[in-house]
Amino acid sequence: MIIAVIGAGKIGEAVARSVAKSPKVSQVLVTRRNLSSLRRPLPKKIQASTDNAAAAKNADVVILAVKAADAKHVLDEISTHTHGKLVISFMAAISLSKLERHLPRAKVVRAMTNMAAIVGEAATAYSPGPNLKSENLETTQFVLGRLGECLELPESQLDAVTALSGSGPAYIAILIDALVTAGLKVGLPRDTAFKLATQTLVGTSKLLRETGMGVTELRDAVTTPAGTTIAGIYELEKGSFRTSVINAVEAATLAAERVAKKFEAEH
Repeated sequence: MIIAVIGAGKIGEAVARSVAKSPKVSQVLVTRRNLSSLRRPLPKKIQASTDNAAAAKNADVVILAVKAADAKHVLDEISTHTHGKLVISFMAAISLSKLERHLPRAKVVRAMTNMAAIVGEAATAYSPGPNLKSENLETTQFVLGRLGECLELPESQLDAVTALSGSGPAYIAILIDALVTAGLKVGLPRDTAFKLATQTLVGTSKLLRETGMGVTELRDAVTTPAGTTIAGIYELEKGSFRTSVINAVEAATLAAERVAKKFEAEH
Protein backbone atom coordinates (compact mmCIF):
# COMPACT_ATOMS: atom_id res chain seq x y z
CA MET A 1 0.00 0.00 0.00
CA ILE A 2 1.27 3.45 -0.93
CA ILE A 3 -0.03 6.34 1.17
CA ALA A 4 0.21 10.03 0.31
CA VAL A 5 0.12 12.63 3.08
CA ILE A 6 -0.66 16.03 1.62
CA GLY A 7 0.53 18.67 4.07
CA ALA A 8 3.24 17.27 6.32
CA GLY A 9 2.91 19.70 9.22
CA LYS A 10 2.98 18.43 12.80
CA ILE A 11 -0.10 16.22 12.41
CA GLY A 12 0.65 15.20 8.80
CA GLU A 13 4.22 14.22 9.59
CA ALA A 14 3.07 12.29 12.67
CA VAL A 15 0.63 10.35 10.47
CA ALA A 16 3.33 9.67 7.88
CA ARG A 17 5.83 8.40 10.41
CA SER A 18 3.22 6.23 12.14
CA VAL A 19 1.93 4.49 9.01
CA ALA A 20 5.48 4.05 7.67
CA LYS A 21 6.19 1.71 10.59
CA SER A 22 3.64 -0.82 9.33
CA PRO A 23 4.70 -3.68 7.04
CA LYS A 24 1.39 -3.15 5.19
CA VAL A 25 2.74 0.14 3.86
CA SER A 26 5.41 0.01 1.18
CA GLN A 27 5.89 3.76 0.71
CA VAL A 28 4.67 7.07 2.14
CA LEU A 29 4.68 10.12 -0.12
CA VAL A 30 4.61 13.35 1.88
CA THR A 31 4.29 16.89 0.58
CA ARG A 32 5.13 20.21 2.16
CA ARG A 33 5.93 23.66 0.82
CA ASN A 34 9.11 23.91 2.87
CA LEU A 35 10.76 20.51 2.93
CA SER A 36 13.54 21.73 5.22
CA SER A 37 10.96 21.93 8.03
CA LEU A 38 10.56 18.14 8.12
CA ARG A 39 12.22 16.40 11.04
CA ARG A 40 15.34 14.50 10.06
CA PRO A 41 16.20 11.79 9.50
CA LEU A 42 13.17 10.57 7.57
CA PRO A 43 12.44 6.83 7.55
CA LYS A 44 13.46 5.09 4.33
CA LYS A 45 9.84 4.52 3.34
CA ILE A 46 9.06 8.24 3.37
CA GLN A 47 9.64 10.24 0.20
CA ALA A 48 9.15 14.02 0.44
CA SER A 49 8.26 16.46 -2.33
CA THR A 50 6.31 19.66 -3.01
CA ASP A 51 4.11 18.09 -5.72
CA ASN A 52 0.63 17.39 -4.35
CA ALA A 53 -0.77 16.12 -7.64
CA ALA A 54 2.04 13.61 -8.19
CA ALA A 55 1.77 12.31 -4.64
CA ALA A 56 -1.99 11.77 -4.98
CA LYS A 57 -1.59 10.18 -8.42
CA ASN A 58 0.94 7.61 -7.22
CA ALA A 59 -0.83 6.68 -3.97
CA ASP A 60 -3.50 4.15 -3.09
CA VAL A 61 -4.70 6.21 -0.11
CA VAL A 62 -4.58 10.01 0.19
CA ILE A 63 -4.48 11.81 3.54
CA LEU A 64 -5.20 15.54 3.64
CA ALA A 65 -3.60 17.47 6.49
CA VAL A 66 -3.45 21.00 5.10
CA LYS A 67 -5.02 24.10 6.60
CA ALA A 68 -8.64 24.85 5.70
CA ALA A 69 -7.54 28.05 3.96
CA ASP A 70 -5.56 25.94 1.47
CA ALA A 71 -8.35 23.41 0.94
CA LYS A 72 -9.81 24.61 -2.37
CA HIS A 73 -6.41 24.94 -4.04
CA VAL A 74 -5.24 21.51 -2.85
CA LEU A 75 -8.52 19.76 -3.65
CA ASP A 76 -8.46 21.20 -7.17
CA GLU A 77 -4.87 19.97 -7.60
CA ILE A 78 -5.60 16.38 -6.63
CA SER A 79 -9.19 15.97 -7.86
CA THR A 80 -8.41 14.05 -11.04
CA HIS A 81 -5.97 11.77 -9.21
CA THR A 82 -8.34 10.47 -6.52
CA HIS A 83 -10.87 8.53 -8.59
CA GLY A 84 -11.90 5.42 -6.64
CA LYS A 85 -9.32 6.12 -3.93
CA LEU A 86 -9.80 6.49 -0.19
CA VAL A 87 -9.25 10.09 0.93
CA ILE A 88 -9.01 10.80 4.67
CA SER A 89 -9.27 14.48 5.53
CA PHE A 90 -7.96 16.00 8.76
CA MET A 91 -8.87 19.49 7.55
CA ALA A 92 -10.92 21.36 10.12
CA ALA A 93 -14.15 23.02 8.92
CA ILE A 94 -14.23 21.12 5.62
CA SER A 95 -17.43 19.08 5.53
CA LEU A 96 -17.98 15.72 3.88
CA SER A 97 -20.32 17.33 1.37
CA LYS A 98 -17.63 19.82 0.35
CA LEU A 99 -15.06 17.03 0.01
CA GLU A 100 -17.49 15.07 -2.13
CA ARG A 101 -18.17 18.08 -4.37
CA HIS A 102 -14.47 18.62 -5.04
CA LEU A 103 -13.54 14.92 -5.14
CA PRO A 104 -16.71 13.43 -6.69
CA ARG A 105 -15.26 10.02 -7.49
CA ALA A 106 -13.26 9.50 -4.29
CA LYS A 107 -14.18 7.57 -1.15
CA VAL A 108 -14.01 10.30 1.49
CA VAL A 109 -13.66 10.23 5.27
CA ARG A 110 -13.51 13.23 7.58
CA ALA A 111 -11.45 12.84 10.75
CA MET A 112 -10.31 14.85 13.75
CA THR A 113 -7.24 13.87 15.76
CA ASN A 114 -4.91 15.69 18.15
CA MET A 115 -1.25 16.41 18.82
CA ALA A 116 -0.79 13.16 20.76
CA ALA A 117 -0.65 11.48 17.34
CA ILE A 118 3.06 12.37 17.44
CA VAL A 119 3.56 9.71 20.14
CA GLY A 120 0.85 7.31 18.97
CA GLU A 121 -1.59 8.21 21.74
CA ALA A 122 -4.12 10.38 19.91
CA ALA A 123 -7.88 10.33 20.36
CA THR A 124 -9.29 10.36 16.82
CA ALA A 125 -12.89 10.47 15.67
CA TYR A 126 -13.95 9.92 12.08
CA SER A 127 -17.06 10.14 9.92
CA PRO A 128 -17.17 8.14 6.68
CA GLY A 129 -18.87 9.34 3.52
CA PRO A 130 -21.93 7.45 2.26
CA ASN A 131 -20.23 5.52 -0.54
CA LEU A 132 -17.49 3.72 1.39
CA LYS A 133 -17.08 -0.01 1.09
CA SER A 134 -16.10 -2.32 3.93
CA GLU A 135 -12.48 -2.44 2.74
CA ASN A 136 -12.35 1.38 2.79
CA LEU A 137 -13.51 1.38 6.42
CA GLU A 138 -10.93 -1.25 7.31
CA THR A 139 -8.18 0.86 5.75
CA THR A 140 -9.46 3.96 7.57
CA GLN A 141 -9.38 2.14 10.90
CA PHE A 142 -5.89 0.83 10.13
CA VAL A 143 -4.54 4.32 9.36
CA LEU A 144 -6.22 6.06 12.29
CA GLY A 145 -5.42 3.18 14.62
CA ARG A 146 -1.73 3.84 14.03
CA LEU A 147 -2.24 7.22 15.74
CA GLY A 148 -3.89 5.89 18.91
CA GLU A 149 -7.53 5.26 19.78
CA CYS A 150 -10.16 5.89 17.11
CA LEU A 151 -13.93 5.74 16.94
CA GLU A 152 -16.62 6.37 14.35
CA LEU A 153 -19.08 9.20 15.01
CA PRO A 154 -21.71 11.13 13.06
CA GLU A 155 -20.27 14.16 11.30
CA SER A 156 -22.61 16.38 13.36
CA GLN A 157 -20.49 15.57 16.43
CA LEU A 158 -17.08 16.43 14.95
CA ASP A 159 -17.19 20.07 16.06
CA ALA A 160 -17.65 18.84 19.63
CA VAL A 161 -14.76 16.40 19.11
CA THR A 162 -12.63 19.30 17.89
CA ALA A 163 -13.42 21.19 21.09
CA LEU A 164 -12.96 18.26 23.49
CA SER A 165 -10.11 16.10 22.24
CA GLY A 166 -8.75 18.23 19.40
CA SER A 167 -8.20 21.22 21.70
CA GLY A 168 -7.87 18.97 24.75
CA PRO A 169 -4.04 18.80 24.83
CA ALA A 170 -3.98 22.58 25.36
CA TYR A 171 -6.34 22.29 28.33
CA ILE A 172 -4.26 19.48 29.81
CA ALA A 173 -1.06 21.46 29.27
CA ILE A 174 -2.55 24.32 31.28
CA LEU A 175 -3.54 21.90 34.05
CA ILE A 176 -0.02 20.42 34.16
CA ASP A 177 1.51 23.89 34.20
CA ALA A 178 -0.75 24.81 37.11
CA LEU A 179 0.22 21.65 39.01
CA VAL A 180 3.93 22.29 38.40
CA THR A 181 3.56 25.88 39.57
CA ALA A 182 1.70 24.65 42.65
CA GLY A 183 4.51 22.19 43.30
CA LEU A 184 7.01 25.04 43.20
CA LYS A 185 4.87 27.03 45.64
CA VAL A 186 4.89 24.21 48.19
CA GLY A 187 8.62 23.57 47.85
CA LEU A 188 9.16 20.96 45.13
CA PRO A 189 11.91 21.36 42.51
CA ARG A 190 10.52 22.14 39.03
CA ASP A 191 11.69 18.89 37.40
CA THR A 192 10.29 16.84 40.27
CA ALA A 193 6.93 18.62 40.10
CA PHE A 194 6.80 18.11 36.32
CA LYS A 195 7.53 14.38 36.56
CA LEU A 196 4.97 13.91 39.31
CA ALA A 197 2.28 15.90 37.47
CA THR A 198 2.72 14.23 34.08
CA GLN A 199 2.98 10.70 35.50
CA THR A 200 -0.09 11.29 37.68
CA LEU A 201 -2.01 12.30 34.56
CA VAL A 202 -0.81 9.27 32.59
CA GLY A 203 -1.41 6.88 35.48
CA THR A 204 -4.91 8.19 36.24
CA SER A 205 -5.97 7.96 32.59
CA LYS A 206 -4.64 4.40 32.36
CA LEU A 207 -6.32 3.42 35.62
CA LEU A 208 -9.72 4.67 34.45
CA ARG A 209 -9.42 3.19 30.97
CA GLU A 210 -8.06 -0.24 31.89
CA THR A 211 -9.98 -1.02 35.08
CA GLY A 212 -13.37 0.38 34.14
CA MET A 213 -13.43 2.37 37.36
CA GLY A 214 -15.74 5.38 37.19
CA VAL A 215 -14.40 8.88 37.76
CA THR A 216 -16.63 9.36 40.83
CA GLU A 217 -15.52 6.00 42.22
CA LEU A 218 -11.86 6.98 41.79
CA ARG A 219 -12.42 10.37 43.39
CA ASP A 220 -14.16 8.78 46.38
CA ALA A 221 -11.42 6.15 46.74
CA VAL A 222 -8.77 8.88 47.06
CA THR A 223 -10.87 11.20 49.26
CA THR A 224 -10.98 10.52 53.01
CA PRO A 225 -12.90 12.49 55.67
CA ALA A 226 -11.02 15.62 56.77
CA GLY A 227 -8.08 14.55 54.62
CA THR A 228 -5.75 16.31 52.22
CA THR A 229 -7.67 15.47 49.05
CA ILE A 230 -10.99 16.91 50.19
CA ALA A 231 -9.20 20.10 51.19
CA GLY A 232 -7.84 20.40 47.66
CA ILE A 233 -11.15 19.48 46.02
CA TYR A 234 -12.92 22.13 48.11
CA GLU A 235 -10.63 24.81 46.67
CA LEU A 236 -11.17 23.51 43.11
CA GLU A 237 -14.92 23.62 43.55
CA LYS A 238 -14.76 27.06 45.13
CA GLY A 239 -12.89 28.24 42.05
CA SER A 240 -15.52 26.64 39.74
CA PHE A 241 -12.91 24.31 38.20
CA ARG A 242 -15.40 21.91 36.64
CA THR A 243 -17.62 24.72 35.42
CA SER A 244 -14.63 26.38 33.78
CA VAL A 245 -13.70 23.18 31.96
CA ILE A 246 -17.28 22.65 30.78
CA ASN A 247 -17.52 26.26 29.64
CA ALA A 248 -14.19 25.98 27.80
CA VAL A 249 -15.31 22.95 25.80
CA GLU A 250 -18.69 24.53 25.06
CA ALA A 251 -17.05 27.78 23.90
CA ALA A 252 -14.60 25.87 21.69
CA THR A 253 -17.46 23.87 20.16
CA LEU A 254 -19.35 27.05 19.29
CA ALA A 255 -16.16 28.51 17.83
CA ALA A 256 -15.65 25.42 15.66
CA GLU A 257 -19.23 25.69 14.41
CA ARG A 258 -18.76 29.38 13.57
CA VAL A 259 -15.54 28.69 11.67
CA ALA A 260 -17.21 25.92 9.66
CA LYS A 261 -20.22 28.09 8.78
CA LYS A 262 -18.01 31.03 7.84
CA PHE A 263 -15.83 28.84 5.66
CA GLU A 264 -18.84 27.35 3.90
CA ALA A 265 -20.27 30.82 3.27
CA GLU A 266 -17.00 32.19 1.90
CA HIS A 267 -16.20 29.22 -0.31
